Amino acid sequence: MSFERPSSADAKVTPFSQREKGDPIVFTLSLWERGGGLCQRVRAVIILLLFTFSFFLFPLPANASYISLQTALSSRYEHGRLTVNVSALNKGDEPAYNVQWEFRAGGRSVLGDKIPVLDVGSTMRTVKRLPFPAGLPGNYPLTLITHYADANQYPFSALTLQTFTNGQDGYPTVAGRLSSAAFDREGRLTYRLKNGGPGLIVAVTRLVAPAELTVAPAERVSTIEPGSEQVLSFTVKNFSALFGSTYQAFAVTEFDRDGRHYTVIAPGLAKIIERQELLGIDYSVYIGLLAGLLLLFVAAQFFKKK
Repeated sequence: MSFERPSSADAKVTPFSQREKGDPIVFTLSLWERGGGLCQRVRAVIILLLFTFSFFLFPLPANASYISLQTALSSRYEHGRLTVNVSALNKGDEPAYNVQWEFRAGGRSVLGDKIPVLDVGSTMRTVKRLPFPAGLPGNYPLTLITHYADANQYPFSALTLQTFTNGQDGYPTVAGRLSSAAFDREGRLTYRLKNGGPGLIVAVTRLVAPAELTVAPAERVSTIEPGSEQVLSFTVKNFSALFGSTYQAFAVTEFDRDGRHYTVIAPGLAKIIERQELLGIDYSVYIGLLAGLLLLFVAAQFFKKK
C-alpha cells in the first residue's frame, strides 16, 4: 500500500483578487483593511495588547545555574550500632555551600560536619556511627537529609531513604504507592496502602518531606484488614520552596507482625508550579478579555456594513 501526498509546489491557491465577494475570507479581510478611523484605533489597541501580552505569555528561555548532588548511601547494623557510609558528588555547574548531612534513625537525629564549599565535580564522604537500641528483628528506616545552600545562601534540602536490617529480615506483604502532585502554595499527596498478608495489621505512616515543605498531619495510624486497602491523604504546604522546582517526598509505613518489625517506603514528587498571573490577575482573564475585544470588533464591523 502506498500513500501519495501533493508537494507544496502542486497546491493550487486562488488569488485574492479572483475570489468571490461572498467568500468569508474576503469579507473578513475587507473589513479589516477598509475600516474607518474607529476601526483603525481598535485595531491598533488590539495589536498593542497582543504585543504586550506575548512577553508574559511566552517568556524567553533563560539559562540558569543549578546544583545537582548525586548521593550514595549504605548502612550496616550490628551490636546495637548503625554504621552509615555516605558520599555526594556535585554534578551541577555551581558550587554548593554549607553542605551538611543529617542522619535520622530510631527517633534520633544526628548532624555531621559542615563543608563550607563543595565545588563542581568534587566529592565529599563521611562515615557515621549511630547508636540504635536493639528491638524486634526486622527492617527499620534510615533517613538522610542533605542540607546545602546556593551562592545567594538560599537554603535547600534533599532526602535519601532506605532501610537497614536488625537480625533476620523478612518480606512485609504490604505495599504502598504515593501519588505525585503539582501546586503553587498548597497541595495534597495521596498514599494507597494494601495489606496482602493473611492477618490484620496496625500501621503508622509518616510523610517525610524536605524542609522547604510543611506536612500535616505528621503521621497517620491505620488498621488494615487482610486483602484490603486504605487511602491516606497528607496536606503539603509550600514553606520556602522555589517555583519550578521538584521535591521528592517519601511515605514511610512501619508495623509489627509475628514478632518482627517491617518498614515500607514509597516515593513521590511534589512539583512547585508558578501561577500564571499579571498584576495579581490570572492570564486566562486577560486572554478572555482579548478574545472579547476581537469578537466586539468583528461584530461592530459586521453591523456597520449592514
